[in-house]
Amino acid sequence: MPNVLIVDDDTDLLNGQKVFLEEHGYTVETATSMESGLEMLESFTPDIILADLMMEHYDTGFVFCKRIKEIPRMREVPIIMQTSAPKQTGFTFDVSNPKTKKWIMVDEVITKPFPLDQLLGRIERYLGKERDTE
Repeated sequence: MPNVLIVDDDTDLLNGQKVFLEEHGYTVETATSMESGLEMLESFTPDIILADLMMEHYDTGFVFCKRIKEIPRMREVPIIMQTSAPKQTGFTFDVSNPKTKKWIMVDEVITKPFPLDQLLGRIERYLGKERDTE
């Protein structure tokens, strides 16, 4: 089963995503802060990470993703950033732009709220090969 790490300070969203993904065959670990997410990586190796942008601070998600990518075994793990910032501020993050992707260090940014089926589709797109071989 593929492993997912979800890091988000919204416990309702966190628990809802965890239950939904477990029902679809994923092993899911969760953390509610950047530090607890980094601690989780000491004992859990995810196949994909879902990270909130605004947790302890407005930029915590960016800092978290940078610290993840500094861990050699985590450099190739896809990260999907979840955020409501575009709805609140109108500012969007275009990770298809190489310059933006270089400093954001995520594979995709999705705007909250979004349907869980949409999240599942995004995860399966990144992990499709692994799920096909199981």
